[in-house]
Order: sequence, then structure tokens, then C-alpha cells
Amino acid sequence: MQYDATTQTQLEDRRGTDARVLLWIRARNRETGLPEVIGFWSGDDHQEFLIDGELRTYFGAGNVIGAPPIIVQPGFMVRNYRLKLPPFTDEVKTLMQTYEPRLAEVELHSCPLDIDTGAPLGTPLRRFKGFLNQAPEERKKGGVSYTELVMVSHARLLTFGLPLKRSSAELQRRNPADRGREYIDTTAQWTVSWGG
Repeated sequence: MQYDATTQTQLEDRRGTDARVLLWIRARNRETGLPEVIGFWSGDDHQEFLIDGELRTYFGAGNVIGAPPIIVQPGFMVRNYRLKLPPFTDEVKTLMQTYEPRLAEVELHSCPLDIDTGAPLGTPLRRFKGFLNQAPEERKKGGVSYTELVMVSHARLLTFGLPLKRSSAELQRRNPADRGREYIDTTAQWTVSWGG
């Protein structure tokens, strides 16, 4: 993990750390079909952050955004991350109703804060990249309501099989003599007696 000099100095002082979570979502607009973006962060007010040379606006959700610690680890394990948003803000309504949240691309960044002033310190670091898997809403009368975003890492794409290897027509297109899956469409309908 590469920190900038200012953040590294604060970490080396060992006086404590503070950070905010930044959530960036790229989803398809339901009406136009075009990709659009929206950002949320666990700060109090809307703020712009420079990330990868792009100035992004994040809507402040304050303490109402429920963000557990982000665990960063290498490897091909499919990681899940759950984050809670308040369901009744205009920005969350836009995400859930105007955009198509399913399979939207997501990025999570960690923004270190100055331990003395509380101002953003250094450049936000990306901690998670993946896509939105589910977004169930929990509405409780007299209780705390929220929208839970269930995100999965890009490693999940490695678990999908290749459909080109499952079709008899595709196998024969590559090799006309390949008859390995010739009866795949009808084998589920066969009845075979025990021991037959």
C-alpha cells in the first residue's frame, strides 16, 4: 500500500488515525440506457475529491452510512462487502429508481483525515473494486430503515463458466467431428432403469 508523504508522516506519528469511506457507483440510467455515476461518502457534507485525475462529487451521508472496516487482501477469493445507506434521501432514491443498480460497477476508497483538523489528508486510496450484487431495502415502522448494498469483487467473474464450451453447435463449429455434446438437449428427458 503506497501512501503519500503527508499521510505517511501522520501514520508514523502514531497519534491515531481517522478515515472516511467513499463509494462510487457507475450504473445504467433506466430511461436513456447510458451509464451515469453517483458518489456517497461518510462525511457530513457534499465534497469533491480528485481521484485518478478525475474530479468526483460525493454526497455526504455522515454517520448514517454504515460502513464496516474494509479488508484489503490479495488473491482470487471472491470478497463480499456490505454497506448501508439511508433509503429516503434524494440521492439514494436516484440510485434505486432512476438508475439500474443491479450489476453496477462500484469502487470503494478510503480517505484519510488530518487527526487535528479533520480535513481530508492526501489522496483517497482505492480499497475495493467490483459490482453491486443486491440492494435490498429494510423498512421498519418506528425503527431504523436502510438500503443495504451487497457488493462482490471482480474475482466473482472468474467463477463463471464459458458458455462456448457447453453447446454442441459451438463444438462442431470448431471441429465438425466433435460429437461430445450431441445429445445434451435431450439427456434430461431419458429414463434409465437402475443398473441399465
